[in-house]
Amino acid sequence: MKTTHLFKLSMLLTAAFALAIMGCQKNPNTDPPGPDGSTSVQQISQDDNQLQKIDDDINLDIEIMMTGGGLKSTTWLPCNATIDSTNIVNDTITYYITYHGLNCPGTLFRTGKVEVKKHVGTHWYMPGATVMVQIINMEVTRVATGKTIVINGVKTHKNVTGYLLIQLGFDINTIVHKTHGFMTVNFDDGSNRTWNIARRCLYTGVFNINTGTFDQLVLGVDGFGQVGAYTGLVTWGVARNGDQFYISVPQPVHFDLACNFNPVNGIQVIDIPSADKGATITYGYDSNNDPVIPPACPTKYKVDWYHGQNSGTIFLWL
Repeated sequence: MKTTHLFKLSMLLTAAFALAIMGCQKNPNTDPPGPDGSTSVQQISQDDNQLQKIDDDINLDIEIMMTGGGLKSTTWLPCNATIDSTNIVNDTITYYITYHGLNCPGTLFRTGKVEVKKHVGTHWYMPGATVMVQIINMEVTRVATGKTIVINGVKTHKNVTGYLLIQLGFDINTIVHKTHGFMTVNFDDGSNRTWNIARRCLYTGVFNINTGTFDQLVLGVDGFGQVGAYTGLVTWGVARNGDQFYISVPQPVHFDLACNFNPVNGIQVIDIPSADKGATITYGYDSNNDPVIPPACPTKYKVDWYHGQNSGTIFLWL
C-alpha cells in the first residue's frame, strides 16, 4: 500500500511541474554583445543562469525518482527519461536516469545519464538523507536557440530537513536541500568551463493533492561555499575566456514554478579579481526594464558592471 501511495504521489509530482511550466513559455530574445568591459560578465551570468536551471532540473528529477522509491516505471518519470538500477553492491544501490528527448515543457532536448548512488537503508524523506550524483555526458540543447552544451560532473545532494516536496502544505512549511560538487561544461563554440557549486535550496509552497499541482512552489537559493576570502559562494570556477570568477549571493535568489522556475528576485555578485571586473546581478525586471510587480513574471534582469574605472548598466533577457 505504501509503494502504491508513493507511486501515485510521484505521478502527481511530475504532472505538477509539467503543467505549471508549460503555461509559462516565452521565446528568449538574443542580446547583442555588451558594451566594452561588460561582455565577459554578461557571458558568465548567462551561462550561470542556464547551468543552474539544468542543475535544478536534475535535482527535481532525483526528487521524483526518490519519491517513487526507484520504481522501474516510465509513467512517473520526467518526459522522455527512463530509470534503471543495478544490483546492490555492499550497502549501496545505484540508479540511472537516462534521457532521450525533450523535457516536459519542451524547452530542452536532453540525452545522457545521471547516476545516483544511495545507501540501501537511506530513504529520501529522512533528515540528512544523502545521495551521490554523477552526470555522465549529458548533452542539453536549448530549443529556442539550438545551442548545445555537454555536462559531466560529480556532486553530493543532501535532504537537510527531510520530507518530500509533495508534503509541503501538510504541516511542512519549508524543505532544505544542499548540493555541492563540480561540473565541466563544453560549449558548442569549442570553449569550456569548470563550474563549482555550493547551493543551499530552500523550498516553500503548497501541494494540492486533489488537483495534483502546486498551488505555490518557490525555490530560494543562496551559497555556502568558501574559497580564500570569498564566502557565501553559490558558484565559482573558470569562465569560457579563462577568467577565474566567484559568484556570491548577498540576497537569496528566488525561482518561482509559476514563472517557469525563472529567477524572480534576489541579488548575485560576480567577482573577477584578476581582471579588476565584476557585476551585481539584480533579478525581477520586465521587458521595459522596470521592476516587476508580483504576480507578474519577470523577463529580464539587471547587470550593474564595472571594469577598472569603467562601469555601466545593462538589462539581459532570462
